[in-house]
Amino acid sequence: MKHRVWLLATLVIALAVPSFAVETQLWITDAPADYARSEARGVIVGPDGVLSLGPEASSSPADSMDVVWALAVLADGSVAMAGDRGRIDRWSGGRVRPWVRLPVGQVLSLARDGDGLVAGTGPGGRIYRIGAKGDTSLIASTGERYVWGIVPAGKNAWYAATGTRGRLMKVTPGKATIVLDTDESNLVSIASDGNGGAYAGGDSKGRVFAVRANGTTRTLFDATEDEVRALAVSADGSLYAAALSASSIVADEPDKDDEPGAGSGDRVAPVIAPTAGGRAVVYRIVPDSSVASVWTAPHPLVFALAALKQEKGPSRIVAGTGNRAALFALTQPGATQWLALPQGQVTALTTDAQGRLFAATSNPGALWRVGPGTADQGELQSGVFDARRIARFGRVAWHGSSSNGSVRIETRSGNTDAPDTTWSRWAAPGTRSRSVSPAARYFQWRATLAGGQTRVSAVEVAWKEQNLAPRVEELTVAPQGTGFREGEMQPRVEPVTQTLPGGQKVEYSITTSTQRALRGLPAFARGLRTLAWKGFDPNGDPLEYRVDVRREDGNEWMELGKELDATSFTWDTNALPDGMYRIRVQATDQPGNAVGEGLSSETLSEPFRVDNTPPAITSLEARGESGAVVVSGAAEDGQNMLTRLEAALDDGDWRTLTPDGGLADDRALTFKARLPDVKEGPHTVAVRVVDLAGNLASRAVHVNVPARR
Repeated sequence: MKHRVWLLATLVIALAVPSFAVETQLWITDAPADYARSEARGVIVGPDGVLSLGPEASSSPADSMDVVWALAVLADGSVAMAGDRGRIDRWSGGRVRPWVRLPVGQVLSLARDGDGLVAGTGPGGRIYRIGAKGDTSLIASTGERYVWGIVPAGKNAWYAATGTRGRLMKVTPGKATIVLDTDESNLVSIASDGNGGAYAGGDSKGRVFAVRANGTTRTLFDATEDEVRALAVSADGSLYAAALSASSIVADEPDKDDEPGAGSGDRVAPVIAPTAGGRAVVYRIVPDSSVASVWTAPHPLVFALAALKQEKGPSRIVAGTGNRAALFALTQPGATQWLALPQGQVTALTTDAQGRLFAATSNPGALWRVGPGTADQGELQSGVFDARRIARFGRVAWHGSSSNGSVRIETRSGNTDAPDTTWSRWAAPGTRSRSVSPAARYFQWRATLAGGQTRVSAVEVAWKEQNLAPRVEELTVAPQGTGFREGEMQPRVEPVTQTLPGGQKVEYSITTSTQRALRGLPAFARGLRTLAWKGFDPNGDPLEYRVDVRREDGNEWMELGKELDATSFTWDTNALPDGMYRIRVQATDQPGNAVGEGLSSETLSEPFRVDNTPPAITSLEARGESGAVVVSGAAEDGQNMLTRLEAALDDGDWRTLTPDGGLADDRALTFKARLPDVKEGPHTVAVRVVDLAGNLASRAVHVNVPARR
């Protein structure tokens, strides 16, 4: 399915204009790949993506089976189904019933033999004959672990594809002879060549082998992929091989309710498990001539191939796929999807003399009958469309023709990725073909075709996300004079370079902690405050911000900045009176929405203090002593606590003073300190004090130090 943006406009402008999530968009389904997740019966998807009525199809559940490994049509027209736990069920009269249970883990392969069957099993590697009345007898033990496939090799003789040593065996009553010993781990597929020989495919090297009736053997084809899971021979003698880059057949331990009877080693069985990724390719091999890739499946696995006879022309090759069960009829070029089923895999195919195709599904087990007639009515459910967020759904339109027939489109929606009972009911579009399904994240349509020469070349669904309000989070107001790195919520630690209005270039550094005592800031930096926040829009729309400030005890907001696209902002607080304030940041997604459809939200900062008034040194005295100066005094600040006291003698370095009480933790401090090692004579003693906002005040006094006695 295609996901397109549908822009309604009257003028095309040759500029790069961004498209936003809340514009009207289209889901367009018009190609075979778009139907990879669909379900269909009676409706086929042609290689050109066109829908039309296809073969009639019906199904019968096989309640006793999870996995169906093989099928065979019996002489009376009934169908045998080989499965797990040694079961062989039988379909007749429209129902599947239990028929035979062998003392093995799995029945992996079947071949018709007169009015009965032969069955290959695993993990014991034995071959049984089942009579028309369900009587069983052991033909031979191959000495191998699995008999993956079996075909006739003449009267009372069969070829068996085995594992886990990759051997092709010729089996007669009581005897199994190695015909071909390969480098493959298993030979997992086999087909008769129609002349007393056979073809076999391996699962580790991806090779196809040929064995002639005279016993000669050779490698016919070496695929790029690792496994040749299925083989089929068409009426013109061409061999079709389904090659896989990944396998879904794995070994598994037995269930605890498996019946005893075989050895414990016989009770370890292979199972089919979902496969992630992988590629499945069908090749056409003309022996002694050419090999060509004819189709790459839209699903990762092709489990089965069958040659279906046609009234005119060569036989048609049909492929069964997984991990999504579907049937495809190969055409030139591409393939036509005949069925898309709710089960996990199509694991076995066979045909009868009337031109009917039988398809077995696994997980869960069922038997489908396909053709030979055309369905009077068919139905296709699209895959589930994901709008990623809540969306509204609009016009639903189909393109094509319905000569002497009809096309009905219905829709439903919900908020779970797999439709369940919480989804809306199927409903036909209303006025002007608009969907009546409620707004939701997920959406699905269903097409019902009936009668005539009905063709649907495309289905279009218009949709638009519900616009959701943006969010502003983690609003932070930095201490005065402290900024943030762009795009990060971390204080700056590197030196800051700035050119003052007079042209002077200065450089300064700012401490990384708001709790440490601040040295005095340069005058130009003392009133600067930096804000930083995070903005998020659920629809992915571009956001625009506005920043306002107000006093904590006031009601009026004052604009600081608008139409901002950055998530940080710095302003000078020197114009504000000292006091407590809050910041408000508003975000709007209007730039990405139609006029009047934008939404907004806002967030408030925690209260913060603006303090641009320096502290005051209210008293300062200095007294000279022999070899020392004793300095004392007091300082206070009207807004913040004082964080640092320092003193300097003459042009010497500033030295920290400890206030009375030992801590700089109050708005008013007193201090007294003795400065030692001072030479006799006149001196100047300076004291400076810094408050929490970085404001600085200093004061100096003269003092005379007497000569030492």
